Amino acid sequence: MSNATAAAAVVEGEALPKPGKGRLVVFFLAGLVFMGGLGAGAWFFMPGLFGRGGKPAEPAPVMVKVTVPLGAVVVNLNGQDRRYLRVGVSLGVSEGKQVKEQVKELEEHKSQLLDLVISVFSAADMEELMSDDGKTEIKGELLTRMREELHLESVARVYFTEFVIQ
Repeated sequence: MSNATAAAAVVEGEALPKPGKGRLVVFFLAGLVFMGGLGAGAWFFMPGLFGRGGKPAEPAPVMVKVTVPLGAVVVNLNGQDRRYLRVGVSLGVSEGKQVKEQVKELEEHKSQLLDLVISVFSAADMEELMSDDGKTEIKGELLTRMREELHLESVARVYFTEFVIQ
């Protein structure tokens, strides 16, 4: 815009914005959006930086006061002709109620516990029984079912004291 047009615009009563002020607002808004994007990206991709923690905290290990042996169980393997599993199972009792009360409670449920062990192992696949991860999963399933079905909250761990497949 030339000086003559600017003078004509001022004469007509129109005020023109100062050159460069609009650019400053655009740059400020662009910078604000850019900084917000950087912050959101850092929050999303670096969770530990903002206290969200990447991994969940591992639960504290449960202290086992005493183990209660259930004995050995012989189970025919699922889908295998003439193959069987002999497994010895013991249960780790956690701290809590008096240990004598917990052991007595487990002894009262021994038949139900053995039935549960037999049903879980007879449904397991051979690959699951042969792998370490599979054994760990079976221990977890036994523990979960003992707590849900038999309401035995004092059982903290399941131990295999014998494990023979023939």
